[in-house]
Amino acid sequence: MRRAARALVERRTERFESAHDLGTSQRRLAGALERAHLAPDPTFRIAWLEGADRPVLEASFLPARRTVLLLRMLSLAMAGLLVLTVWVLTQSQEGASRFLLLLFTVLAILALPFVTLGLASSREAREARIRKAIRVALKDEDERFPPAQRWPDED
Repeated sequence: MRRAARALVERRTERFESAHDLGTSQRRLAGALERAHLAPDPTFRIAWLEGADRPVLEASFLPARRTVLLLRMLSLAMAGLLVLTVWVLTQSQEGASRFLLLLFTVLAILALPFVTLGLASSREAREARIRKAIRVALKDEDERFPPAQRWPDED
């Protein structure tokens, strides 16, 4: 869970060496990203570097601002909910609100890791689609994902 949460807010940079010249690589990459319905945006940036004999694509994957803001807001809400729950529990009054607030707080604490895991999973899936499109464009990989499996008796 910690690894997923850390991956959700970290910046990653990957380099891909092209099998084609710079102009062809740029056209092929634009076409592959368009077919996959992906485009460079604030969370995905590309830069071309001139390698020794082949161009190199540097892809940067940045955390989404909305995700970072959402995590901060959830943290503040959880802290406020905990303070409110402790305050209500220290009161001497009886009632259903004490129990319901405590129950809601516990359920919210239990749900937070699942929310984080879902956000991290969504980011990782989008980055995997981008990496696949880049490999298809620059290294002539098969566009199908995953590749069809052939069993030994299927000749």
